[in-house]
Amino acid sequence: MLRKIARRVKLVTLDFILNPITLDVSEKLLYWLLEKAPHITAINIYALVKNLGILRIWDPWILRDGSEYKLFFLAGPKFKKPFWIKGIILSATSSDFEEWTFQGLALKPDECEWSNGRMLAGSCYKENDNFYLFYSSSPKPPNLFLESISIAMSKDCLDWQKYSTPPLTSDNKFYGTSKATISLEEQQRFSPNGLHQQFRDPYIFKCNVTNQYLLIFSAASANGHPFFRGCIGQATSRSIEGPYTLLEPLLYPVTEDNEGIFYEVERTQIIFKHNKYYLFFSSWVSSINAKWISNYKEFDLSHSSVYCYVADTLEEPFIPLGIPIVPGSGRTGLYGTNFLQDEEGNWFAYGWYPENFTFEISRKFRVIWDGEIPKILVPDKD
Repeated sequence: MLRKIARRVKLVTLDFILNPITLDVSEKLLYWLLEKAPHITAINIYALVKNLGILRIWDPWILRDGSEYKLFFLAGPKFKKPFWIKGIILSATSSDFEEWTFQGLALKPDECEWSNGRMLAGSCYKENDNFYLFYSSSPKPPNLFLESISIAMSKDCLDWQKYSTPPLTSDNKFYGTSKATISLEEQQRFSPNGLHQQFRDPYIFKCNVTNQYLLIFSAASANGHPFFRGCIGQATSRSIEGPYTLLEPLLYPVTEDNEGIFYEVERTQIIFKHNKYYLFFSSWVSSINAKWISNYKEFDLSHSSVYCYVADTLEEPFIPLGIPIVPGSGRTGLYGTNFLQDEEGNWFAYGWYPENFTFEISRKFRVIWDGEIPKILVPDKD
């Protein structure tokens, strides 16, 4: 029945939404449908808009809550280009990583000057029966590249209340801007000064050693190469609700001649294991310094590669354990890969496929982490 409805509506709907006059109306209608989806039981709204081909999804992140898994991800209208100019946060739940129940719209742009344009990726944490969603956002064009980080709280992981306090953003001391790697036409639309204030992808981590909350995020160093300033920023707090104090970058990878390696480091994650702190992140190969790439041509370097740096304490510099690439990661086809440990203690990797904007949120990519370096097991193709 769902497929029949989709086929009947698809042609009319696509003609409507692709009309430039009605693009804004179509976007608002799409968001309204997704927001109301959990309350409309007569039809699967999420499946309908997916079948109509008007919704694009990317950047999943997962919270394990006992035996249940809570999935968050970015979504936007497929008729918006480039895809990253719009974004909302949707959610779903599962107990087995096979059947997922759509929970509706978690967060969308609002009227605040720092978050009225788009939502960006984040992370979720549960404490004292409260859920805390750390998310990133940016204003409408032409300030689309002025990113910042905020918090929302929920009792049931369904109804979210955004904090009204000012967001965490670049301080021009430790963090700054980099030259945006976009076309001149995109620069005129999104960043007339040609700069990108990277401040997104927050990942919250409670350190049992310091008893503090460490918030890491994708950022641009205040100094360095005009393009290659990608770093992992950090902020700390005694309370999960903040306030958070910005500190100097936790990691700013550089070449032997002290030139930045990455334009951007995305979907950062920190894990404490084997009495060490592991930093992980992703980066598009096209945005990596060619000087550095030339040293690793023989390795499986790709858009899917996950980079890893390690330290014994949070006060020490993070360094690679040999080659800074997680073995197997370059062959998964995923981007924005994160690691998750299930209720049985097994590790696996998940992320999204950029070529078709689909997820891999199953246990397909098992992770062996018996030694110092984790290894992603990539199944042979059929």
